[in-house]
Amino acid sequence: MLGKIKLLLSKLEDDTLDDLLVTLINLCKDEAIAYCNRDAYDESMDFVVIQMVIERYNRMGSEGATSQSASGAGATYDSFYSDKVVRMLNKFRKVRMV
Repeated sequence: MLGKIKLLLSKLEDDTLDDLLVTLINLCKDEAIAYCNRDAYDESMDFVVIQMVIERYNRMGSEGATSQSASGAGATYDSFYSDKVVRMLNKFRKVRMV
């Protein structure tokens, strides 16, 4: 998974990011397990976790921003992950009965 993320970020040669990316991978796996109401991680969720890590990495330093602009480009984040990621996670979500 680390290799795929580094390739998608165009950081294949940058080994200084490995610790950060592994930490983000583990964090995103834990978030996916919790969101999907699962007891353990399912490797079939790897493609979603890869997207989650990339989104987290790209937003580092601007977490929680509701609006941001620089040099004419702007961004607004209403939730931490994109709707695309949430839709992908929902496919793995188990209903929890109370």
